Amino acid sequence: MRIKTIYIDDDEIALERYKTKFEVDERSKNKFDVIPWSTPKSPEDYDAIGKENPELILVDFDLSIPDAEGKVIGISGVTLSTELRQKFPEIPIVLFTRKSVFKIQVYSDIKQTLSSIDEIIYKNDLFKPDKPFLENLYELAIGFKKLRESESKMWDDLLKIVKAPERDYEKLKRANPPLPSGKRSVWSVSEAANWIQKILINYPGILYNSIHSATFLGISEKAFLAYDVQDFFKEAKYSGIFKHPEGRWWKSKLLEIATSQLEDDELSLPVRKGFPIAWERINNTTIEKSKCISSGESPAEWVCYILKKPVMIKDSLAYNPDSRPSVMDEARVSFKAIRTSNEVNDELFDSLGQELLEKIRKMPKRG
Repeated sequence: MRIKTIYIDDDEIALERYKTKFEVDERSKNKFDVIPWSTPKSPEDYDAIGKENPELILVDFDLSIPDAEGKVIGISGVTLSTELRQKFPEIPIVLFTRKSVFKIQVYSDIKQTLSSIDEIIYKNDLFKPDKPFLENLYELAIGFKKLRESESKMWDDLLKIVKAPERDYEKLKRANPPLPSGKRSVWSVSEAANWIQKILINYPGILYNSIHSATFLGISEKAFLAYDVQDFFKEAKYSGIFKHPEGRWWKSKLLEIATSQLEDDELSLPVRKGFPIAWERINNTTIEKSKCISSGESPAEWVCYILKKPVMIKDSLAYNPDSRPSVMDEARVSFKAIRTSNEVNDELFDSLGQELLEKIRKMPKRG
C-alpha cells in the first residue's frame, strides 16, 4: 500500500533530494508517493493540496528560503502545521526538519502543547539503515488511514482497530479514551490517534514494552527477547495500529499465557516468581531473572522510570512525571537513579518522597 505524501519545503534542492531518496531507498520506494510542494500562501493553495487527497503531510520547520519570485513566506513549519491541521484534521502531519534549525531541547514540549504535529523527524535520521523512522512514518500514515476508514467511529470500532482483548475493555474505558459524549456521538480521527499513541501505547499498564513485560514475568529483558520466549508469548504481542518498532505486549495476555503453564504450587506465587520456575521445569533449562538495579535482588517488581531498569518497590519512590490515567502503572524511581542521575526532578516526588531524598542520597551504594 503506497502512501500519497505531500512534502512542503521552500528549498527546491531539498525537495528534489528527499523525493529522490524516497524513490530509491529499498524501504520506502514502494511505500510512499512523494509530491514536492512549496509553502501554501493562499486559500487556493490549500484547496490544491486537498485535491491531491494526501495521506501524509511532511512540513519543513525552516520556511525562510525565498521562492521563485524572491518572496519569503516568513512563518515556521510549526505555524503552518497549525493551519494545515485545521484544514486537514484527519491527515497525519509530521515536522520534517534539520537539527541545525530545530533544537528539540528548545521545543521539548511541542507535541504536548501543539496538537497540530503528530511527529518530529530529522531529515538526516530518516534514511539511516539502523533507524526505524521510515517504518514509523509508514505506520503513522497507515494508522490514520484505518481510523479514517472506520465507518461508524463508535467505541466498539476503536476497540477493534487496536485489536484489544475483551478482558481489557473496562480498563481501556478508564484510560481516558475519546468516548462520545453529549451531542457528539462519535470519536474524531485526530483524537483517537492521539489517545492510542500518547496514552495506550506510551504509558505502561495495559500494554507493556519489553522491559516492563520482562519484569512482569520475573525475567531479564534479554531473556524475554530471546526467540523461544518471544515465540511462546507471540499471541500477546500488540498488532493494532501505530505498532511501536520496539514492540508492545498486552499485559493481560502475558498473564494468561504465563499462568497456563503453572502448576498449583506455582500458581500460588506472584507471576514474576511462578513463571520462571515453570519455564525452567518445562524446558529443563535456566532462565535469567530480573534483577533490581539498586539492590541486586531477584526477581524485581517494577521498572525505574529514569534508568528503564528493574527495581524492587522498597528500593524506589513514587514519581509523578506526567498525567497518565490512574489505571496505568505508577511511575517509580530507583534509589540508584536518585543517587546517580541528573534527570531526577525532586519536585516530582510526593511530600513523603521529598523527605526521604537526602537520606537516600547519603546511603552507601549497593549492588
